[in-house]
Amino acid sequence: GTIDGQGAIWWHMFRNKSLDYTRGHLLELTNSQDIVISNLTFLNSPFWTIHPVYCRNVSIQHLTILAPHDSPNTDGIDPDSSSDVCIQDCFISNGDDIIAIKSGWDEYGIAFGSPSYNIMIRRVIGSTFSSAGIALGSEMSGGIFNVYVDDMVIQNARRGINVKTSEGRGGYIRDIFISNLRMVSARVAIAFTGSYGDHPDNKYNRLALPEVDRIIIQNVTGQNISMAGEVEGISGAPFANIRLSNIHLNVTSPLERAWKCSYVRGTSNNVFPPPCAQLHN
Repeated sequence: GTIDGQGAIWWHMFRNKSLDYTRGHLLELTNSQDIVISNLTFLNSPFWTIHPVYCRNVSIQHLTILAPHDSPNTDGIDPDSSSDVCIQDCFISNGDDIIAIKSGWDEYGIAFGSPSYNIMIRRVIGSTFSSAGIALGSEMSGGIFNVYVDDMVIQNARRGINVKTSEGRGGYIRDIFISNLRMVSARVAIAFTGSYGDHPDNKYNRLALPEVDRIIIQNVTGQNISMAGEVEGISGAPFANIRLSNIHLNVTSPLERAWKCSYVRGTSNNVFPPPCAQLHN
């Protein structure tokens, strides 16, 4: 079956700033468990397409998710404060992150404290011109851990892998394993940023610094990559234990400018172009 969100009118109102409220998700499931979403096509979501939030034991498989590449915020699948989630055998072409894992926003996510964890993503093909293939954050204040990504093909992305957070988020992203990715035509293959995004209001605590730790990325190839990596942590909370191995990226930028790093510590083995010094040890 096919579910068409007829999002064009919502995208138009968003662009001309005539909306009084946020746009709806095409499929949102809340406080639910033992969910199977399978063998469906989702078209033209007004906002994020599939959004399980506060859910447990979720299987998402054999989906086709389509939206124009210029459609705003049409994320494909966004597990949010959910656990025991399996996403597999899907094709996604949209206007934002192909898959983004989230867990709450600033002081509200910290207070509620509901992490996303035990998430498996495998055999996904996706295309997005505006955002990431696989994203962690930026709303991650409840915590994200135990995420396994295997066998993805990512095309045309602004960032192939994007770990994103900022001061005021609190929370953590840790114990992430990403392997066997193939990227074609990405601006940045591997991105970490500690200065991403907006805040829901001005009540957030600027001293609530996120923890990013124990991230493994291995067995990645890329063709037509503008920049290999931008790995930029937070001065008061450097990103730690970033481990890169068996990565080969065909970059179009000069090799001496293929990586940009700050406030990060990690190791690398068999990575080309060679990463910056903070990731050499």
